[in-house]
Amino acid sequence: MRPGEARLVAAGVAVIAVTYGLGRYAYGLYLPEFRAEFGMSAATAGALASAGYAAYCFAVVLSALLTARWSDRGTAVLAAATATTGTALIATASSGTAFVLGVLVSGTSTGLATPPLVSMVNRGVAEARRGAAQAIVNAGTGVGVLVSGPSALLASGNWRVAWVFFSALSLASAVAVFVAGRDLPVSQGKVVRAGRTPVRLVIASAVVGAASAAFLTFGRDLVVTVGGFDGGRSALFWIVLGAAGIVAAMTGDVVAKVGLERAWRPLTAALAAATVFLAVTPSVAFVAAAVFGASYVALTAVMVLAAGNASAVAASFLALSTGQVVGAAVVGWLIDAAGWLPAFAVAAGVALVAPAVTAGSSSRPVRAAR
Repeated sequence: MRPGEARLVAAGVAVIAVTYGLGRYAYGLYLPEFRAEFGMSAATAGALASAGYAAYCFAVVLSALLTARWSDRGTAVLAAATATTGTALIATASSGTAFVLGVLVSGTSTGLATPPLVSMVNRGVAEARRGAAQAIVNAGTGVGVLVSGPSALLASGNWRVAWVFFSALSLASAVAVFVAGRDLPVSQGKVVRAGRTPVRLVIASAVVGAASAAFLTFGRDLVVTVGGFDGGRSALFWIVLGAAGIVAAMTGDVVAKVGLERAWRPLTAALAAATVFLAVTPSVAFVAAAVFGASYVALTAVMVLAAGNASAVAASFLALSTGQVVGAAVVGWLIDAAGWLPAFAVAAGVALVAPAVTAGSSSRPVRAAR
């Protein structure tokens, strides 16, 4: 990539890392500490995760509007600034109410992030490199998860220190994307072409969202509660999850070769296998984390590539998070009512439905909108 393109992609990775990897998915990493600190049951924790996903749903619609009618660069900065605020609220929460507010604000930051970054990459990266650039930015989720894992070790049991660190990183990413967006070409204007939103992509995204909620929300809680992992091993579990997600940066090149539909089917099968095997045998937790991390982030990258433009990406990710709203609440309730294995088995079964509503109607990749 050219220097300007590389700076833009790096800033995009940073924003996705702090909004998704830290502001949103680190909730699952620190769930055992949060449950102990604020006295939450599994059902309550799942309901709160659902509320965070609901905040995402609101924000992703707002983000699409702001990106199209205001500024993609400004919306990306807003996303990182919101992550800064949300993680700071969690770090300083002295009551359950303040903690809930922090989770909701952090969830909002995630919804704001993807549409403007898709638009910025479409404007600032040459078409020949655009698909790869979109996949690399999307893999920022894995970078954030990878950063959050060691933080649980370095914080030495003081989770508030880690969340202060997350807030500082979020602020730095806001500055980075502000600077990187200064030199974007302006010939195409600020208006983002809406394009068509594939209905089957939206349905498939919702199914994947529902299926992924179990692992993302309760995965570390499971290996601690059922598998008997101590703080170090459970943090390593999360590090593996994040590191594997970075592999999804190669999704753009892979999809270009095999097509969207052929990439979609094995990825959903892998996600289902990782989910159920984690509950059946927590001793394979590290393998399950690697498979889940790579397949989940790759699936979201396929969604970005299949959508092609900011408004379609917003619709796809709105559906993804709507599925997670339902999935987190249902899985939390099932854990309390029936146990860990039935809850995770249901989630895995949902993942197996996804190929029935495949992400694309063609074996060829969808070109990103100019």
